[in-house]
Amino acid sequence: MLFDPRSFVPAVDAGQPGWTPARQHPVAQRRPAHGFLTLPAIPARLPATARLSFGDEIDLKDLVLAQFRAGVLDAEHVTSPSSAGDAFAQAFHGWLAPRMPATKVLSFDFTLIDHQAVETEIADFGFDMQETSALYLGIRLEEETVYTVTEARAAALRELHPSLVFMTFHLIRAAASKSLHLRTPDDLLDMFARWHWDFEPLTDDEDAREHLKERFGGDDPDINRYLPSVVRPVLAPDETLPKWQWAQKDRKLSLLSRRKLRELARAAANDWRGSLCGALADLDLALRQMGNATLLQNAQWAEPAYSAATLAYEHTDYVGQVLDDHFECANNGGYATFFQCFIPLAAKQAAIKRQYAALHDTLKLIAVMDRVLEHFN
Repeated sequence: MLFDPRSFVPAVDAGQPGWTPARQHPVAQRRPAHGFLTLPAIPARLPATARLSFGDEIDLKDLVLAQFRAGVLDAEHVTSPSSAGDAFAQAFHGWLAPRMPATKVLSFDFTLIDHQAVETEIADFGFDMQETSALYLGIRLEEETVYTVTEARAAALRELHPSLVFMTFHLIRAAASKSLHLRTPDDLLDMFARWHWDFEPLTDDEDAREHLKERFGGDDPDINRYLPSVVRPVLAPDETLPKWQWAQKDRKLSLLSRRKLRELARAAANDWRGSLCGALADLDLALRQMGNATLLQNAQWAEPAYSAATLAYEHTDYVGQVLDDHFECANNGGYATFFQCFIPLAAKQAAIKRQYAALHDTLKLIAVMDRVLEHFN
């Protein structure tokens, strides 16, 4: 069109010769098409894969060398690494894989992530990381399932011992504080209070009613449904909470010793309660063996959208409502991540050995905690 002097009006262009290019491609007819319609052959010596890197990548060499020199990782797990970070990832996976528990209830995974990626994940929260590293171990939580104790099972546990429900939730909370983020009735109560009781989980009916009137209107019949005296017995009864959260302060519940849990396990050896008491005793032992050590020391909290699991007392609309509200806000506000936390990897030999020992013990703790939670699956 750019070289043809004719216009688009046939009457004006009548009799004028058309333009044709000087070079014409020959008709293909029956000649071979290779070199024109097909791709050229690629020599086998050319690499089939590539690694994309950025100029602002953090040099992991010093950290990786320190990790290997600590003597915990095995270089035999490394095959044709593309970088120091790749070598560490292979060796770390070789160490971690045989120690990962095959959980039936708890849902989680580990991810190696560099400092820049961690900062990107938490950039919206205004966190100031106190402990930094070139590389972090992230606990990743991508889904959440709700499990329930139910009143029937709680009654069976009370029949075996009045404090058994209280002891069960005490040990689960203690284990979760050293390992995976779980939602238990105290968390659900706190979430409910944020929405309906002006952030006061220990409020009474009178104060809660005043706040609910402002939210729903003074004559709304739903107010009675959201009063603490109605909600707490089914969402978070006292025996599922720490003592400081009890509504009835004079209740007589106590923590059970490991020996007592073993006795209860033998007394109920023929049903699920005996199995649960045995698992609780093992969980108490795992916690005692860890002492004050924790993998989560200096970890950066990452505002997780999900938990590894939710253990509710009963299946009620209150549980579904607080979780639905939480997930809706996380989705609309964009303030949550798929990570529980980021654990800075140590760079000094003694600290590296302590960290791997804590990780090893934490994995064993998670396995036992999963055995406990299985009884409410």
